[in-house]
Amino acid sequence: MSCRSIQLLQLPIPQPGLEPAKGNVSLAAGYLKMYAQGRGLDQSYDIEIFPPHLSNTLSDCGLVEEILTRDPWMVGFTCYLWNIDRTLWIASRLKERRPDLRIIIGGPEVTADNAWVLQHPAIDFAAIGEGEQTFAELLTALRDQHIPREPIAGLYVSLGTLLGPLPAFRQPLASLDEISSPYLEGILDAADEDMLLLETIRGCIFKCKFCYYPKSYDDLYFVSREKIIANLQYARERGVKEVVLLDPTLNQARNFADFVKLLAEQNPDHQWRYFGELRAEGLTPDIARLLREANFTEVEIGLQSIDPLAMELMDRKNNMKAFERGVTALMDVGIDVKVDLIIGLPGDTPDSVRRGMHFLRDTGLYSSVQVFNLAILPGTAFRQEAEMHGLQFQPRPPYYVLKTPTIDLATMYELMEEAEEIFDTEFDALPSPAERREPIAESRHPTFSEYAVHLDDIARDPLPLAAQRQGAFELRLQSADFRQHRDEACRLIRQLLDDNPHSTLRIVLEPTGDPASLKMSFLQAIRTACLKEPSYLDRFYSMQLGRPKGAKHIVIRLPWSARESVGLDWIDDVGQFASIVWTGEDIPSEVDMTEELEAHEFVLA
Repeated sequence: MSCRSIQLLQLPIPQPGLEPAKGNVSLAAGYLKMYAQGRGLDQSYDIEIFPPHLSNTLSDCGLVEEILTRDPWMVGFTCYLWNIDRTLWIASRLKERRPDLRIIIGGPEVTADNAWVLQHPAIDFAAIGEGEQTFAELLTALRDQHIPREPIAGLYVSLGTLLGPLPAFRQPLASLDEISSPYLEGILDAADEDMLLLETIRGCIFKCKFCYYPKSYDDLYFVSREKIIANLQYARERGVKEVVLLDPTLNQARNFADFVKLLAEQNPDHQWRYFGELRAEGLTPDIARLLREANFTEVEIGLQSIDPLAMELMDRKNNMKAFERGVTALMDVGIDVKVDLIIGLPGDTPDSVRRGMHFLRDTGLYSSVQVFNLAILPGTAFRQEAEMHGLQFQPRPPYYVLKTPTIDLATMYELMEEAEEIFDTEFDALPSPAERREPIAESRHPTFSEYAVHLDDIARDPLPLAAQRQGAFELRLQSADFRQHRDEACRLIRQLLDDNPHSTLRIVLEPTGDPASLKMSFLQAIRTACLKEPSYLDRFYSMQLGRPKGAKHIVIRLPWSARESVGLDWIDDVGQFASIVWTGEDIPSEVDMTEELEAHEFVLA
């Protein structure tokens, strides 16, 4: 019997711009393949990791076609909050085309309390918790069975739209050496991204209630010193420029100083930089010097809140004096410190959130700051306690909290705006609509990254086929008078999003006549068409006010010479719906564009 084909996919974080995602490394798939091979399952199954450059560029329909071209027996998806909606959409289309195809999902979105995922009709199997052993045992059972006859720990077997019995808890691997590392086995290539992802510990001694880790591990599980050295020697051979340490808290192990010395010994010439997450408490000047010697150039530290009640309710106690000492030690040796704060924690009030921001600003204990909205993630203690704490949150990813007993949604908007002003930054800024996209890798099918439609002379079906569009797509609409074509423009947008609902879509309007024909009612209509079915990225940006953000962008492209004729009132009104990109050789170079232009105006370089 020939080997059965298995495709393993990890869809990328959706990008707000037209450039493909970077850093989408299928590490979990690499673990699954490596562990299965170690059990001899490659004799029965041909396990292939779907090429990330295709996952990063193809549209929803394009991915369906590309997967089916490979004629798989099973398709597995690694599911995170940023890709679960798209994953389930693609799984549904695969099942429509191939009802016999087996679908298995795993990852942080696959938890016992995330019923909307487990009950999805396109899913056959779901690995809850650590997946390597579960996946291998499933493949072993399926060699001569249609479904496993005996229950497998950690494996949920779908009953369709009904929620079936949950599996027994999957005990973690006793030694992580069994799966460290897919790079060493040639399953993954760190040179693809000039980056190596290295996991040296699973588990976390801290029990933060917003985090999934405390629920999935009851102890710490380690990679051996020898395997760490082998991974870093591989990084040197492949010319890696960055090693990202995935451990949830790097300095939770008692032998942390020895661990950092090991990292330094393997990187004497600073070929690569290290990045990881730390707790500031316990960091001394000596440890900071070791980190700098190893070539840690930036670390991330979670402060989250300085309010005593908020800290108590999230089960995370910050020792503020120790925090100050630790961050100071890092900054004194030249390591950049990215500090995290959260808006919407139970117990926090608007005043306590502001105190946290002002504390950082006044002490200067940061190089950069990230301010997040609290996400009520599946599998976390806060998800289980949401009703008790009075937390209202989005039912779909990113699961942002919308209201707490002490902070309403309008105040959350205000606090995020204040944070951007205090720290003089724009969180999750959109790329400039004036940037030109670079050529990207192609699949076996021809693809289009952009397409122009002349609305004054239009064929009924002018668009490229759905599978031939890339995941980030630009539609250019041209007309002498857009007022006559509102319905047609909206129809084209709806068609694009019906075909590929998880696309990043840029609508570029290019008036060939009077720009004033672009009325606000027209822009409102196409904006409504864009947001008929919000995607993950739309929900992600819904917590930020200001110029429109999300997966769909409207851009008006005009010659600079038209700026005076359209007037500042028109330019201001447009900002509710769209960005304006000015073009032409007559743009005055001596003008300070940052002062003259509104925030939604850009110049095409």
